[in-house]
Amino acid sequence: MEAKPIIKSDQRDYLGFGDWETDLAELTIVLPTYNEADNLGPLVHTLEQLGEDLHLVIVDDNSTDGTQQVAQHLSGHFGNVSVIIRQGKLGLGSALRLGMREALATDTSFVMTMDADGSHAPKDVVRLLAVMRRGDAEMVQGSRYVAGGSVLGLSLARRSASRAVNLLYHWWAGAPRESTTNFRIFSRRAASLVVERAKGKDFEFVPEATLLVLAAGLNVCEVPITFARRASGRSKLGPKQFIMGLAALFSYSMQYRLRLGRFARSPAEEE
Repeated sequence: MEAKPIIKSDQRDYLGFGDWETDLAELTIVLPTYNEADNLGPLVHTLEQLGEDLHLVIVDDNSTDGTQQVAQHLSGHFGNVSVIIRQGKLGLGSALRLGMREALATDTSFVMTMDADGSHAPKDVVRLLAVMRRGDAEMVQGSRYVAGGSVLGLSLARRSASRAVNLLYHWWAGAPRESTTNFRIFSRRAASLVVERAKGKDFEFVPEATLLVLAAGLNVCEVPITFARRASGRSKLGPKQFIMGLAALFSYSMQYRLRLGRFARSPAEEE
């Protein structure tokens, strides 16, 4: 059964497909996509086999390779998959923020963000969720840079650049061992403050979210994972995103250290 389209915005700036009444799912997973037709189906099918209480929100940036059709088919096949189709390639950060906002509009207990390219192992969702359920932290993230974490298949240049950026965030801002991971589970309180305060529209959104959670005085827990090279397709991280990421590194770290603006030490409100 194919999903029927539903307009999910008063401004008519994107289309929503699927069941938006999945209000009681414990965990909502936000999956941003752009040209992930080969990766999305296997990922969703594996997530559905975990045996967890899930609601999946796919946010697609007007893919040109058939990802939209794959997403809509998955929405029709499974009863817990919602799809947002946007008008253009608007950036990873804005996709995550939109998906998190839609997740918070339900009664979900936790909100997760995850790459749709196969670099994050679905089996690790269970491990992160188990830590989140303990209630010791309000953001639990998979990290390749804590003891037991690892990286598979990435070039030396890519590994070195990622390691350097994360070390600088750790040294300059006192951030966790990894600030650039998109494999995270947020409490409702942590997700709400990120949606409200974050401004990054692309990859810089991810470390920004880390510092916003820390600035609000919320605990962060890191779980070791293996980060693998994408299953298929080309990376979306190009020279433009890398330069923007470096600019964000210096800007965010300075603002966080000086407690300026949205990085002021202001406690998050209870959800």
